[in-house]
Amino acid sequence: MTGYAGVEWSSAQVETPRLLLRPLHAQDADELLLARSAESRSWSGPDTAAVGLLRTAVTERVTGRLVGAADLCIDPGRAATTARLDVWIAGWARRRGHGTEVVSGLCAWAFRQGVVRVELLAGTANEPAQRVALAAGFRREGQLRAALPAGRTRSDAIVYGRLATDPALPVRRGLPDLGELTDGVVTVRPVRPGDEAALLDERLDPESQRWATTTRLWTAADVRVFVAQAQAAWLAGSEARFAIVEAATGVCAGSLGLRMTVPAFRIAEIGYGLRADWRGRGLTTRAVRLVTDWAFFRAGIARLELGAAVDNAASRRVAERAGFRPEGVARLRLPTSDGGRTDEARYGLLPPG
Repeated sequence: MTGYAGVEWSSAQVETPRLLLRPLHAQDADELLLARSAESRSWSGPDTAAVGLLRTAVTERVTGRLVGAADLCIDPGRAATTARLDVWIAGWARRRGHGTEVVSGLCAWAFRQGVVRVELLAGTANEPAQRVALAAGFRREGQLRAALPAGRTRSDAIVYGRLATDPALPVRRGLPDLGELTDGVVTVRPVRPGDEAALLDERLDPESQRWATTTRLWTAADVRVFVAQAQAAWLAGSEARFAIVEAATGVCAGSLGLRMTVPAFRIAEIGYGLRADWRGRGLTTRAVRLVTDWAFFRAGIARLELGAAVDNAASRRVAERAGFRPEGVARLRLPTSDGGRTDEARYGLLPPG
């Protein structure tokens, strides 16, 4: 097939420092398990009606061993200068930077052929794909509803794009990675699969519902989505979702969120909640102190804010014990669980010194 800009895409090869991307042969399919492997179903390949199509097997340059597959094609329904990219790396070969090397190599090749824009889609729960996109210089551009197959249903996808004029450098992220924070009594870490039951218990507790800002009750499905998409929000730099864990037992006692409210000014807001059996032990205050230190000294936050219903004495005590200063009352700022509105006490915290 003669592809875009007169290049014979179907027979092209792309070399990177460690890998060779060569034309995908029929005999490769069995080894890659493209048709049968549940793992590879997310690698669906492009529309073969594309004007330009580069379908490759990803192999190690030294050994010739197959490590995955990748497609690059001109989207037949879009401008001729826009290409789509789809990459799949075998499980055993992941965490070695192969995905980023493939994406970067294909982008460089496409731009040399005159392509102006390359885009890829990543599932909202597909953290590795999102990290590859950012590491390869792609910028997050939005989210598409029901854009990817997910078994018998469809799932949302994050759109990443890179232009020929963009620097071939990793995209700077708004929130740094975090393993865990601890003071020996409380540990704060990103929420992860396995936390769902504890988080749902926290949100359905009568005291939590009393101060909820929506009339809708959380469901098990809501919590699954909340956890599954936590890393996507973190990588986007929009929100860090933490679990509050008792250090001695590892039990998830509640949650804490840091949301970027004014990213351009590095201003963020904190919110928190604890399961009923864990209240009254000072765990939330400890967790807030750990996160505020991380926010100022690791994440580069310039100002933290916090709000609580004026009658929510417990939440306000946590704010004050964690060092937040009262800054006034915003009248009828908060919606309530009964459909009304209430005043909100506002607090602020600045970096030490």
